[in-house]
Formats: sequence, C-alpha cells, structure tokens
Amino acid sequence: MAEYKNVEKPFLTKLTALGWQVIDQGFGGIPKDPTKSLRANFKEVTLKEIFKASIKEINKHQGEAWLTDKQLEDIYQEITAHERKHTSLLEANRAVFEMLTGKTKITVAENEYTGEKNPIVKLIDFEHWDNNTFIAINQFRIVTTGGPREGIIPDIVLFVNGLPFVVIECKDVDVADPISESVNQLRRYSNTRDSDFGIVEGEEKLFHYNLFTIATHGEEARVGTITGDAEYYLNWKDIFPEVYKSIDISTYTEEETLRYRENGLLKDPKVRQEVMIHGMLNKEILLDVLRHFTLFMEVKEGVVVKVVCRYQQFRAVGKILNKLRSGHTGNERSGVVWHTQGSGKSLTMVFLVRKLRSQADLKDFKAILTVDRADLEKQLSKDARLTEEFKDKNIVNSRKELKQKLSGDSSDLNMVMIHKFVEDELKHSASLMKAYVEEGEVPEFKPFEVVNKSDRIVLLIDEAHRTQGGDMGDNLFAAFPNAAKIAFTGTPLLTDRHKQKTHERFGGSKDFIDTYKIRQAVDDRATLDIVYIGKTTTDQIKNKEAFDRDFEDVFSKRTKEEKEEIQKRYGTMQAYLENMDRLRKISKDLVNHYIDEILPNGYKAMVVASSILAAARYQYLILEAVKERLKLEESKEVRDEQLIKQIAFIEACTVVTMQDNNEEAFISAARKKAKEMNAVENFKKDFNYKTDETGNYLKPETGVAFLCVCDRLLTGFDAPIAQVMYLDRNIREHDLLQAIARVNRTKGTKSHGILVDYYGVSNHLKEALNIWGAEDEKDIKELLEYFRDINKEIPVLEARYNRMIQLFEDKGIKEFRAFVEQTMSDKKAEFDLAERCITLAESVSFRAQFDTYLKAYFDSVDLLFNTRIAKDYYVQTKRFGYLLVRIKNRYKDESLDLKWAKPKVRKLIDQYLETLGIDSKIPPVSLLSDDFFSELNKLGGHTQSKASEMEHAIRRHIKVNMEKDPGLYQRFLERLQQIIERYKGNWANQVDEFTALHNDIAKGRKEDKEEGLNEQELPFYDLIIMRAYEEGTTVPEEDKELIKKLVSQLVEILQEAINKPDFWKGRESEIRKLRGEIDDMFDFSEVDALSENHEKLSTEVLSLASKRHQELLSK
Repeated sequence: MAEYKNVEKPFLTKLTALGWQVIDQGFGGIPKDPTKSLRANFKEVTLKEIFKASIKEINKHQGEAWLTDKQLEDIYQEITAHERKHTSLLEANRAVFEMLTGKTKITVAENEYTGEKNPIVKLIDFEHWDNNTFIAINQFRIVTTGGPREGIIPDIVLFVNGLPFVVIECKDVDVADPISESVNQLRRYSNTRDSDFGIVEGEEKLFHYNLFTIATHGEEARVGTITGDAEYYLNWKDIFPEVYKSIDISTYTEEETLRYRENGLLKDPKVRQEVMIHGMLNKEILLDVLRHFTLFMEVKEGVVVKVVCRYQQFRAVGKILNKLRSGHTGNERSGVVWHTQGSGKSLTMVFLVRKLRSQADLKDFKAILTVDRADLEKQLSKDARLTEEFKDKNIVNSRKELKQKLSGDSSDLNMVMIHKFVEDELKHSASLMKAYVEEGEVPEFKPFEVVNKSDRIVLLIDEAHRTQGGDMGDNLFAAFPNAAKIAFTGTPLLTDRHKQKTHERFGGSKDFIDTYKIRQAVDDRATLDIVYIGKTTTDQIKNKEAFDRDFEDVFSKRTKEEKEEIQKRYGTMQAYLENMDRLRKISKDLVNHYIDEILPNGYKAMVVASSILAAARYQYLILEAVKERLKLEESKEVRDEQLIKQIAFIEACTVVTMQDNNEEAFISAARKKAKEMNAVENFKKDFNYKTDETGNYLKPETGVAFLCVCDRLLTGFDAPIAQVMYLDRNIREHDLLQAIARVNRTKGTKSHGILVDYYGVSNHLKEALNIWGAEDEKDIKELLEYFRDINKEIPVLEARYNRMIQLFEDKGIKEFRAFVEQTMSDKKAEFDLAERCITLAESVSFRAQFDTYLKAYFDSVDLLFNTRIAKDYYVQTKRFGYLLVRIKNRYKDESLDLKWAKPKVRKLIDQYLETLGIDSKIPPVSLLSDDFFSELNKLGGHTQSKASEMEHAIRRHIKVNMEKDPGLYQRFLERLQQIIERYKGNWANQVDEFTALHNDIAKGRKEDKEEGLNEQELPFYDLIIMRAYEEGTTVPEEDKELIKKLVSQLVEILQEAINKPDFWKGRESEIRKLRGEIDDMFDFSEVDALSENHEKLSTEVLSLASKRHQELLSK
C-alpha cells in the first residue's frame, strides 16, 4: 500500500496533469475484470480497440476517415505479427520501432474513399502529436503461459494509440536498493533475466512495443531500455523545451537524501520522479524521443543494444535547432556546445541530423562533420551511419574531392578531416621555403578557395578547440563562408592568454548553446571522478642540479661536442625523464601499485611517457618488474594462487607514432608486438583466464594490462576498462583534461578513475582548470572536487565510519563502537550485542539505510586499502562484513550481499569469516537441512533470535516452493501467520510451534490423504480446488470425485506431452496445443465450477506443470 500511496499514485496524478487519460485500478488485489483495462482478456498486451480507433482517427483525407474495419483489423494483425513469430525480443522490438517511425511502410490495398492504390498508413501522427491517444493504466495484469507464475502485474503501463510504449516499476523508498529491485523486476517481466533452466518468467510480447522502461521510488527515477542492466539506467534531470519547465528541478545531495529518510526535507521528495515525468513523458517529448532520439547500435561484434538519448543530448539538439532558426547570418547561427568527455557528443550529432531531416524549415541543410584525427574519423563515421543517410561515399578522402562532394546544394551528410584544408604548398613548406630563399623571392599566400557559399550548410566540428586557430581553421571557414558553425568540445578555450576564445571563434556570443560539464556527468554516473595520487616532489622536477647530475651520468661516455649537441636537441629535462634508472624505479613502483590496487578488481592501466623512447622503455621495464613481483609471490610460504595466476597473465604493449627509419630496434620491436597482439582492441577487453585442456590460455592477448603511450590515445580513446593512468609527462591545460578523461568512463563496480603522477602535473592542475576563466570560480571549485587528492579521502573514510557507528548508536546500541573495534572483553556480551544488531535489522527501512552507508564505507576502504590509515580500519571492516552476512542470512535478504564489495575488501572479510566457520559464498543452511537445528543451537539461549531465525527460514522455504505446490504451501503460510499472531512476543512458544511446523513441512505430501490420488496428482488437485471455488466454500463430494478423475487423466497427458528435450523453451506451438487440450478438459467437464473458470485453470495448471517438470517425469 505504501508503494501505491507514496510513488505510484503521485506518478499517475502527474500524468493526469499532463493530459494523459489515467485508469487507476487502485492497489491491494489482483485485477479480475479485463474490461477495466480496455481489453477483452488478460492475455492481451495491447489495447486493440483503442489502437484501431486511433489509427482511423489520425489517417484522414480532407477531414474524413477512410480506413475500413477490415483494413484496420489487417493493420492490427500486421503490427502484432511478431507476437506470433519466433523472433527474439530485440528483433521484434526493432521491427515494431521501424513500423512506428515509418522506415517500414504500412500500406493497405486501396483508399476506398479516393481510389488511391497502396496508400501509406501512419501509426503515429508525429506532426500533430495531440491527435494521438495517450492512456496510462496501473496494475496492468497479464496472464502468461508456459511459465511458473500465473502472470505479471506491472505497476504502470503507458499506451500510445493502444500500444504499450513505457513500462514503469515503482518501489517504496524503504526497500533495500529499490532501483536495482525495480530493474530486476522489469527484466523478469521482459523475460531477459538469466535463467539456468530457460524458464519463462514474464511476457516478452508486452515489450515488443517498448520505447523505454522506468524504475522509480519517488526520490530517484531512472530510465533504461530492454537491453540495459541496472548500471545503464540513468536519470533525466532537466525539462526542455523551457515552456514545459513548470516545477522546481533542484535535486538532492546524498546527505539531503539521508536526512529526508530520517527527518524529512523541505523540498518535495518526488522531485526526480517529477522531472522525468515532465521531461520525458510529456506527449510531445515522448514522440520526439521515439522519432529522433532512439537508436539500435552495435557496441561490439554481434552485440546490438537499444539506446535512448540522455537529457543533455535532447536539450542540446533542441537548442541547436533554435539557433539555426533564429539567426539570419552564418555567424548568428553559430555557437559552441560545451559537453564534457564521455557525454556522448558523437551521438548528439547523430540525433541532431536525424531531427534536422524531419523539420520542414531546416531539412534542406547540408551537414558536414569535421574531425581532426584519423581514428576519430573512423569512430565518428561508424556513428554517423546511425543517421541512416551516411555512407562511405560521403567521406571526403582528398583535397580534390572537396569541391566534387561538397559544392552542390544536396541536403546530405558528409565527413571531412580538417587536414584537407591545408594549402598544398604548406605540405612541403620546409623545402619550398628553402627554394624561395635560394631564388631570392618572397612567397605569396593565396586565400583558400570557396567550396560552397550557401547559407544552408551547418558545419559540425568535433573537438573544436584543437583546430579553431591557425590556417586549417581559417581555411575551413573560408571554404564555407556563410555556413553555420556548431562547435563541440569538452574543453573550450576561455582565458585571455589564448589568441582567440572558443566562443569568439564560433559566432562571438559569450553564451554557449548548451553546457554539460564534468561535475554534472559525474553526478549523473555518466562518468567518474578522478582520484589523484602524487608520487614525486616539486624540488625533484625543478632542481636543475639534479637534472645536470643525471644528464652527466647518462651521457658520461659521450664527447663534449656530443653532449652539447644532445643538450641542444633534448635538453636536460628530457634526459632526466628518459633515464633508465629513474624509469626502472618508477616501473617497480607502478607495477606494485597496479597489482595491489587495480588488478584484483579486473581493470587496466595506461602509462603516459615523455617521449617515444621512454614509452618503449617503460614496456620492457614494466614486464621486468612484473616478473620480479611474480617471483616474490611464488616464493611466499602462504601463496595466493589466484593472484599468482593474474600476475602471470599480465602483458604490456607500446602504442606510439612511427619514427623515421633510424629508430632504435627495441622501439620497432615494441611497435611490432603491439600490432601482432592487436593491443589497442585487446586492451579494451576483460581479462580472459580460460584455458584449454593442456592448460594453455585461450585468449592470452586479453592480458594486455598496460598500454605505454606518448602522444597516441590521449584523446578520443574510449576504454572503460582503464581505471588508472600513470603519468610521467608534462601535460597542461586542455591536453591534461583530455588525457585524464581516459580513465573516467564507467564500468561495472569501478567507482573512480585514478591518476598517479610521477611528473608533478598537479602543479599545473589549477592552471588547467583556469581555462574556464577567473569569473567561473564555481566551475573551478567543482572541478577541484572532481580531481580528488587521495590524501583528502582519509577524512571521508573517517566520516563514513562514524556514520556507521551513529546508525546503530542512535537505535540504542550504545556499545556498538566497542563491538566493531573488538575491545569488548566479555564474549557473551559481545555475542548478545551482535544479536541485538541483527534483531534491529528486521526493519526493512533500517536494512536499506545500513546497506547504503556500508557500501559508501567499503568504497572508501577499497580506495585507501593498502595505506597505513586504511589498515587501521581492517578490524572494523571485518566486523561490518560479519554483521552484513549474518543479517543477510537471518532475513534471507538477497539485496544484502558482499558481491558488490570490491575484491580487496571482500577478500579481507571472507578470510575473517572463514576463521569463524562462515562462508559468505555459500547460502545459509536451508530449513530442511540436517544441520539446520545444530546451526540454530549456536544461538544458545537467545530464544528471540531462534524464533526469528526459524520464522524467516520457514518464510523463505515457503516463498521458494509456493509455485511448485500452491495448495500445500498456502496452508503452511497461513499456519505460520497464525503462530506469529497467537504467540506474539512469546519466543519460547514460537520456537516450539515453529519446530512442529518445520516437521510437517519436512513430511510434505507424504501423509497427505485424498483417496484415489498420488503425490504427483495432489498438487494439481489442490490447485484446481483453490482456483475454482471461493475460499470457505464446501466442495460437493460429487464434484470432488469428478475432479479426481479429471486430475488423473490430466497428469497422464502432461507426463506424455512434456517428456521432450527443452519442452518449455522453443516449443511454443506444442505448448499452445497442450494448453488447448487442457482447456477443453475443463470447459467440457461435468463440473460447473471448472467450465466457468476454464481459461484461468488451464493457464495455472500449465504454469504448475512447468514448475513441477522434474517431479512429473520422475517415477
């Protein structure tokens, strides 16, 4: 009820305010009448009559509807055809999407009103969005077949023209990890959860039409698609267009959220939910997202995902279109989109082009994508294909093709590298200048020729800050003098020391078209913040005498003239940075850091060197250090075999620019190795430790753990598996911000990127951040928070620890600090206190709070794990882990699990628990285990704890087995409730009664007596009685005998039918045939109660049969 009152009902109320027709079926029971949800029966997932009426209404000729009833029925059969085919959910969803958006044309033979042959029928009126029908229905019951459950009941389903576009799952805030629970339930509904036995859990057909799904608990609401796991469900934090922004969209900090749960807040706790409703479910916006902002894209070979835009992409596209409309000249239409790295700028361009083509006043624009690197051209051209108008022919491959491909007035999408705008003379500038001098001439420079002077051109310039100045940028602008220039950058030039600021270069306005900065991306979980670890001191870098000494050491055998020449060419700094002894020392340090901190969590590292020479040296020295560490681990008395295996798998490769033919052989060898191992691509992959029968690794190339670079892969390289960057190069301003963004991508349990600094770039950090200008102090402050010095994480750890202590002390456990710090001398008192803590956790809301606080604390311990300060918290961490496992086992709460703790923390806790005889990876002793009572007796005289342990063990057992025998386990559940109510607070009596109930559960059906039926038949008999007759009704003896005969026949039919491999998966036609046969048995039986409920009974019997598959086939 709380879920309905606090989350579901407010959601429906807001939809009503937006003009949706809302059918509120209330809460607290299974819907019985399908007509209330506008359907003929509960098996339908679409609103058929609404669909037909809507399609008829939006397809008119001169105001007159022309589609006939037969044509409407044919259209309905076509859009729902995938419900009857053996296609995957993704294939069906994509096929329906293409019908809805018009890529797949829906036609009928003739418009009988005008005589037109094969007219196209639209399923959505995108031009007049309010002509469509928008209906929201809650508690949308769907009866399923072939699965263990009777059906599913999504909390809210949103229909457009009778088709289910959005499925919403609501959870109350008191549920532990409510968003994950919501996503898990949505995946169950769509039958996309992993199942060991291929059992159907939900109803995929509901999701054939799905645009996106929403998981919400009021305070937090996130949106995802049918292919997304929980980590890909993200917030929608803004409302655009501005005209719809009618509510306060401020959001909570973590502390505010926690305070709300305890004390209440002044702000509306539903703010996140409301922003998503107004920002995504507004009628116009919803159809806009469907038409222009939804993609199916291949993320790796053979893996296609469905993508819906994020809010900053939707907003930026809208603002760009407004800019194109409002400006009268190319400059007035130009501007800068400041979106940070990792925010999806490439897809923003794709969405822009898609929407551009549907706008009557803008669709004639020629769009030209401009990039400045070959690898970015490759990546962006792949993304550009998602516009469905971009082909290889649209890439400008040479200077000569500029005019050939870009001078016309066609409204197409093209791509060009900005280097095509270099004058031919400048390509050979050095030799030309020499010739001019020898001839005594002064060179003349001509302006770059005009390629196209149309004002219906929009240049989309990627990473615009890198090429905005200089000849290439000037020539690009000269080639298209009247074009609108839209610049995309994550690091614009903004200070006076730059010759020209980015916003001045692109239109002159100080206002950016749209901004989405680093801090926002981190807050949205789109990217991660960076933890900074300084490994050098300032005087090392600035001490010239130290450099000179190292220089003399390295080049002691060179002549004076050679030394002077080397100094002129490289300088003392470079010599210092490339010194082998220095690099060897750093390599040992970074390898140990990597193995201790990064490798256990499965992530990888980039090493940024000062030169190509240093990068190649790092590769060899890192592998040398890895071998030393491996030898050390193998020699330990107590060996960590898993760590040894991981270290032995490590590889390092160098990815650098090709030098001239005189480069040293070891550099060439390193480059060759990287090519042979396909280092860049395999670096992006997870470590694969699988071996063949002989013990050889099947995928050794995935062991590339280190990429050593100098100038390559520092921009535009997307490898979420990279968590740490070891930096030994002088990088400043934009280059620094771009480089460290390589480790800020999200992946799995990665909670931050790490920058380990061997050069001292922290000295340049404030300088880098000052590119935002002195007037943007707020931005600079936020960015300094984004780069967190690891030393500043110590107070965070302390605060999170104290918050854990406070949580229990506020609930009356005053000795809790002594318990976790292991300073209690009385062991019995210590055990008693642990039991009080576990009893406290019976409250679901307390468990949710405990879970939230503990995750944050464990993250801090993981970050500082091998530091002296973290080691002072090892005992407390073990104790918290002990409580977590005990609470999880007591209340059978799967959301409380050590699996989300990082491997280092988990290993620390697991080793401690093993000494106590607890294995966190093994489920608690089950109710019917031989060891159940011996484990129970370990609780000693704690009768309340024993009663609680037994109650939750029995509840868990009933829940797990209910679907296998509903009749029997419903009786056990009712008896459990009676014991709790009758002996409330009387723990000793509860233990006695629970023991008797345990014994009866152990007996199961063995002593169940119903003359004429065996153990296989009894569950079906009880189920039929339960469903056919109302509770409390006396079943006539005559009916009982007839039902017994029917059940015996029924079980024989089931045993014969299902005795085939994978019967419940992939044999839909046979399942339908079996269901029809069972339905006829009920429909034509001599028992009125059976024939009146034949559809429901056949569905539930089939569901029970799938759950009892093994039992039915056992002798």
